[in-house]
Amino acid sequence: MLPTKTSDARETADDVKGTVSAHSSDTQTLLNLQRDVPTPSGSENAPPPEPGMQVGRFVLREKLGEGVSCHVFCGWDSATSTRVAMKILNWSNVFDRPAAFKQLRMEAAGLARVKHPCVVRFIDFAFDPRWPYLVTEFFEGQTLGEILRAGGALPPAWSVYIVSQMVDALGAVWRSGLVHRDVKPDNIMIGADGRIKLIDFGLAKADALQAKELAGAELAGTAAYISPEQAKDASLVDKRADIYSLGVTLYEALTGRLPFEGRNRMQVIFQHLNTPPVPPSERVPEIPALASDVCLWMLAKDPNDRPQNYEELRQAFDTVLSVVR
Repeated sequence: MLPTKTSDARETADDVKGTVSAHSSDTQTLLNLQRDVPTPSGSENAPPPEPGMQVGRFVLREKLGEGVSCHVFCGWDSATSTRVAMKILNWSNVFDRPAAFKQLRMEAAGLARVKHPCVVRFIDFAFDPRWPYLVTEFFEGQTLGEILRAGGALPPAWSVYIVSQMVDALGAVWRSGLVHRDVKPDNIMIGADGRIKLIDFGLAKADALQAKELAGAELAGTAAYISPEQAKDASLVDKRADIYSLGVTLYEALTGRLPFEGRNRMQVIFQHLNTPPVPPSERVPEIPALASDVCLWMLAKDPNDRPQNYEELRQAFDTVLSVVR
């Protein structure tokens, strides 16, 4: 059974004007978000972070994962007695330290601008003598990607509901002047209680910043979900690129398959640029025609042929939800 209070998130979506959350709206956090690349003495030889270490006011607990440039931990906030998620820069695995630090700082600054119940909450961005680190709320659950890989397509009503919640999350992101640029099932968390969160702002682009400062003409994003215009130049995209990526996510949730598949990244990108997707309802006849049509609308090659803003997308999903319930 679907949750019924779909309006709660929209009512809170307008409150996105703050720079940082209530738990971190202090002068030091604001200064950290503007700070240059730190070069603390001895950081080059700092040991990797481990469970049990104290980092600022936080104690590292379980290690959740490790990416190319960051360690990810579940931590404990001694000030609020709550669990948090911590992303800690991995100096030893980073060749270009200024770029890696800038990327983490940009992610923190992006998250700090958005306040919405369907977006993971920013808590802090600060500097241990050893590493810069980003702290967000800890949200327990599975990613939509994990759920789809384990069980395939979801029922149409659940697929539409989950993506509908992401419409509201992205509406808050866009109103704060950001484009997420990496919308995909692995960046959508679903809790056991049905709550849904958009995570990972590592590629978020601020409209107010110079585009070339962020990405140049390089490819940024995940090939399976990337919009045609983002595949050409990730530095010049707007909210309609997120709408396309959300459309790919909806397609996969409805059908259990991606709209475009290939043996390598470039084959997939070529199809995003040139190949019309097979309608979801042709792959799974049980999918309501309206849901299939909205999905295809989101997947238009030309950004001008997609929904143009939050309001158009919200209205479309409200209509589809009234059909699939």
